[in-house]
Amino acid sequence: MAARRNKFFLISILLSTVLIIQCSKSESTDKIEKKDVKIYLIAFEGTKLSGKLIGCNDVLVPKEITVKAEKSLLESTLNELIDFKSTGELQNFVRGPALMLIQVTIANGIADVYLKGDFNISGACDIARIKEQIYETLKQFPEYRKINIFINNQILEKYLDIAGATF
Repeated sequence: MAARRNKFFLISILLSTVLIIQCSKSESTDKIEKKDVKIYLIAFEGTKLSGKLIGCNDVLVPKEITVKAEKSLLESTLNELIDFKSTGELQNFVRGPALMLIQVTIANGIADVYLKGDFNISGACDIARIKEQIYETLKQFPEYRKINIFINNQILEKYLDIAGATF
């Protein structure tokens, strides 16, 4: 009789443990949010695509994508922009050797974005393209009253100014 009770007790504990693990797994997958966002890409002068006209007569074209936001929607969107490969008419200048998003910190409505690596910059037009792509992509998140962007521990504008001084 005691052996039977012990067996029942062990089976009850095992089933409870399995249920707890299953519940915690489904809670963590429920936190992954799928959302439609826009990333902004460049179409060169003469394109038939519509968008915002920027320096060098380029057109900044929104491309709607769906992201899975495990951390923040802003972070997932930036990762998608960095990873996006240029296609026929749409070019991505937010690319470069070992360019990656390190982290995003959010406090009091301010987001600090930390990038590492370098952009492929081949002329002054590329600097305007990079700036416009990043800032226009980030403007869609009104919940942040300010977004600071750092690359290799420098403010993005300073990094791009230094790169632009060589052209």
